[in-house]
Amino acid sequence: MSQTSLKLVTAGALFLGYSAFALAYETETDLVEAKLEASESYKVSNYRSSEVDGSTLYVKNTNFRVVDNIGFYVPDLVLRANPNDSSQPLVFDDPTSFSLTPLKGSVVLDSGKLEALLNKHVFAFKGATLRNIKVKTQKDVLTLSGQMDRKGVWVPFVLMGNIKLQDGHILNYTPWKVVTDGADATPVLKAANVHIDELLTVKAPGANLIGSTVVLDTLKLFPPPVLNLNIATASVEDRGLVLTFDNAGAETDSATLADSNSYILVKGGDVKFMKAMPTDAAVQVMSTSESEELDFCLYDYRDQLVAGHLKLKEDGAILAYLKN
Repeated sequence: MSQTSLKLVTAGALFLGYSAFALAYETETDLVEAKLEASESYKVSNYRSSEVDGSTLYVKNTNFRVVDNIGFYVPDLVLRANPNDSSQPLVFDDPTSFSLTPLKGSVVLDSGKLEALLNKHVFAFKGATLRNIKVKTQKDVLTLSGQMDRKGVWVPFVLMGNIKLQDGHILNYTPWKVVTDGADATPVLKAANVHIDELLTVKAPGANLIGSTVVLDTLKLFPPPVLNLNIATASVEDRGLVLTFDNAGAETDSATLADSNSYILVKGGDVKFMKAMPTDAAVQVMSTSESEELDFCLYDYRDQLVAGHLKLKEDGAILAYLKN
């Protein structure tokens, strides 16, 4: 073989070898990048490994307060808790970041809770026309008393009437008896065909007096989180204002994690309590006192938890005992 031919053969071999190396390098690089992308995707998907939007809550025999005494007594209720951003976990430390949707069961607003709602939230603003509201309930009768602003003068009033449900979230309160400044104004109002809104002004977020009916929009009445209320029935009883719910989606696993007759059971989704975030959550919240029903306050649960303790089960479930 001539020297020239040898050079050509050698050059060709080198070229083929380089091409094969380049192809292998390019292929391996692509594979590496693909693996890296897959790895990052895996990390993202497993950051919320349950990959479920929201959690189901089962609440039984619990005093569920949002803040202060604003809230409900819950005999038995199934509800959904959903983060506003489905890519994020359910963050209990930020009530503005999620919503609650009652599905099936009932809640009770007794006189104390109704008073707290009206005095400390609905009419707790400068320029409110009602103050020092007291509430009394008995079968089919809701009595409101307090002081109303009439041209800069605070005048005592008493209203007596019943509640009627409208459109699943509106509570219409139409008083049949009106007492102002100690005098029964009902006969005069009827005789003169005068509506109550000509005597009294009620205007606040979620509460408006229209004609002789106080219209309460339950979708706007409460502090955060947002309550998506689709109420089946509303009735006034001796124990308070009773709301019932009968919506689809409550047919889920309600088996408790520990024996208790008073609890909040959280199942599914990713839930962040303080700095802990269980995924595919299984958390049961109970009172530290076995003789007392759970008294839970959403805005203050951190203090309750610090004063209580946690137990971790072998399957990863969490039992949280809060101090009432």
